[in-house]
Parts: sequence; structure tokens; C-alpha cells
Amino acid sequence: MQFRVLLGDLSDWKADGIVYSASSTLLPTNSVSTKIHQKGGLSFSASCRKIGMCHVGSAVMTKGYKLKASFVIHAVGPYWVGGKRGEEGELLAAYKKAIHLADEKQLKHMAFASLCTEEKRYPLQRAASAAVPLLLTEGAVFDRIDLVCTSAAEQEAYTKAAVFFWLRRLSDAAGSEQAGLLEDAGAALALMQSRDDAPDPIALSEEVKKIEAIIHPFLKLRKRSLVDIEQAAAKIMALYPSVSEEGV
Repeated sequence: MQFRVLLGDLSDWKADGIVYSASSTLLPTNSVSTKIHQKGGLSFSASCRKIGMCHVGSAVMTKGYKLKASFVIHAVGPYWVGGKRGEEGELLAAYKKAIHLADEKQLKHMAFASLCTEEKRYPLQRAASAAVPLLLTEGAVFDRIDLVCTSAAEQEAYTKAAVFFWLRRLSDAAGSEQAGLLEDAGAALALMQSRDDAPDPIALSEEVKKIEAIIHPFLKLRKRSLVDIEQAAAKIMALYPSVSEEGV
């Protein structure tokens, strides 16, 4: 499964299905949902009114109507109230329900918005750290997932969460498993912010080499601490134009 973190407009995204952060009433409450409702047309809005409600931690599906995506999944996550009322569990439940609905329809190319981070005040880094591991594991039923971001800050947060995911997975893997996993990680990280559906294999190979040159010394460490992971992640993050241009 390809996982990409890209800047863009989810309402214009060409995919089998898109997943956005919906309100319980399915009425638009943020910039992404407003655009989706506007571009979906009257039949789209009517289908939302017909459903009426969706509980927090769940999701419902409609057709895309005038949107470029065939289906739209309206995922209802929680408002952030400090993190002590089960917000992370509800956020992940909304993602899981969205994945389940898309898998039931046998959709293969999905695009997700950052759930709950705009209108529901869910801290961006926390949301990314929770959602990305789920998307990279349970989302393996798809051929491709695009995390469509509305800002450089969003793109950085979700990219960083994916880099950490792969470094932790490599760090936890047995020595005999690391070689194969490193190959998967290198390709996944090299494709992370690629906008090309079919990247040039030579250019992609060069990006993989750069990433593996960072990961190899990291894996040779006898004991890898969180600081070691952070240092390796920072080096990988610097390879991405969207991050390095911001001076991170």
C-alpha cells in the first residue's frame, strides 16, 4: 500500500473515495467540509439530510455525486477537551469505521483529510501520531492512501508521524527481519510526498538510497533511544522539500 502526504484540496481529489471531518449533523462546519458540500451539489446535500445524524466515533457513506471521488465518507470525530475523555479512542474509531466502509465497497484508492484538527481543536501532532499508525496498518486493505493536507504544518505533522512509524518498526524488528523491512521503509518514505502516480524509477531509487544512508547507521546502534529515533527522523524529514523549505 502506498501512503502519501500531500498538500491539496480534498474536494477536487480524484480517488475512489474521500474521507473528511464531518459534524454529527453532517452539515458543513469547516473549510474542507464546506467545499465538499458546495461541489457535491444538491443531490449530495440531500443525501446528507436524509441520513440526518452520525454519532461521534462513527462514519457514514454517500455517493460523491458531482465530486471527482465516487464516494464520500463522513467521519465524525470528537471535540478535544483535554485528552481525558476518551478523545483518542473516538478519533481512531471514526478512522476505523471509515476504513471498514471503504473496504466493504472494495475501494482501493482513498484520500483522507486531517480529522478533527480544524473545527474540533484536536492538537495536530496528537492527531497525526494517533491516526498514521492506524492508516499504515489497517489501511493496508487499500492500494493507496493519500493524506490530503490544507497547510504546510499539517503536511509536516503527518509526514513526521509516518517517518516515526517506520523508524520505530525498524527499531523493534528482529535482525533477520530488518533487511526486508528496510526495503519497504525506504520505498515508502521515498514516495511519501511524491505527486507522481508513476515516479521515475531512477529518481525514486536515488531517494531510497538517501533514506537508507540515514537508516543504516541508526540500525547499527546497539540500543536505540527516543533521542536516536528523533535524530534519524530529523535527517529524513530534511529530505522533503516541504519541510526543508520551512527550515525545520
